[in-house]
Amino acid sequence: MTFAQSPAEIQSIAETFRHGINRIAISEDGQRVAISDVDMNVSVYDGPEEVFSENFSSINEKIKPTERIRGMAFSPNADLIYVAAGDIVQAIRIASREVQWSYVAPRSFGFLIISPISLDVSDDGDVVAAFDNGSIAVWDSSGIMKSLWHDNDSPRMVRFVPGGERVVGTDSFSLCMWDVKKRKRKLKLGLSGRVYGMDVHRCGTIVATRTLQDVVLWDLVLKDILGVIPVDPGTPILALHPFEKWVACGEKDHIKITDFDGNVILRHSLHVASALCMAFDPSGSELYVGCTHHQLIRIPMNAPEESWSPI
Repeated sequence: MTFAQSPAEIQSIAETFRHGINRIAISEDGQRVAISDVDMNVSVYDGPEEVFSENFSSINEKIKPTERIRGMAFSPNADLIYVAAGDIVQAIRIASREVQWSYVAPRSFGFLIISPISLDVSDDGDVVAAFDNGSIAVWDSSGIMKSLWHDNDSPRMVRFVPGGERVVGTDSFSLCMWDVKKRKRKLKLGLSGRVYGMDVHRCGTIVATRTLQDVVLWDLVLKDILGVIPVDPGTPILALHPFEKWVACGEKDHIKITDFDGNVILRHSLHVASALCMAFDPSGSELYVGCTHHQLIRIPMNAPEESWSPI
C-alpha cells in the first residue's frame, strides 16, 4: 500500500482549496453578508451587490507565513466591518472604506508578533478579541479599550453571551466563561476531546462544541453536558440555529442538521469538495455554507434541495 501522491494530484488538491471561503458574517438585519477566503480577501454584499472588497495580506514578511483571516463581524447597524487579520484588529467603515480604528498588540519581548485569533461583536457594539499570547481585549464601538486581561485558558474561539457582559470561549481543551467588567473567569468546564468548533445559542445558556467525533451541547447554568450528538468524519464545523434547538454540522460531502436529541431534521449533499464554514442568518430562515472552489451556498430551511442558491 502506498500513500504517495503524484505532483498532478497535489496540484489538483491545491486548486480545489484555492480561494476557499473560510469565514462568513451576516448583519443583524440579514441584508449584508461578508465572506473571507484563504487568500486573505474579504468581500461584503448588500443583497446581490458587492459593496466592499479588500485584500488583507500584510507586506511584512515576518507576518505572512502565519497570516489568515481569524475573525470577522458586523457592527449592530452594519455600517462597520470588523476584521482580525495577520497581527491587527480593524474597524472599517464599509461605505467609505476608511479604517475607523485599529489595534496591534505590543510585540512580546519587543520582537515576537502577537496575533488576534478570534473576534466577536456584542448586541450593543462592543468588540472582543482573543490573542495568541493569552490576552483577551474588549473595546467599545469607537475603539476605546474597556478591558484587557490574560488567562492561562485564553480562547482560540470566543463569543459574546447575549447581553454583552460575559464572553464564552474554548482553548480547544476547556470551555470557559469570563466576566468582561471584572476580567475574571466565572466558569471552566473540562472537555473530553479536542474541540475544533464552537457556537453559542441566542438563549445565552447553551454552547455547542465540535470534536472530530461528535457535537457536545453544554448547559452553562447547570454546568454540565446537555447532550452528545455523534457525527461522521468531515470538516469539524458547526452552527446553532438562533431560535430552534437545532445544530448544523459538516460531514464529509454534506451538511447535517439535527435537533438537540440527535434526530436528523435535514441532510444536504453539497456537490463540492468540502464545506469550510457555516452560519445561520439571524432570522434562522437560511443556512450559509462557505465551501472550496469559492462557493457560498444558501440553504433555505424546510425547502427542497432544488431550491438551493449558490452565490
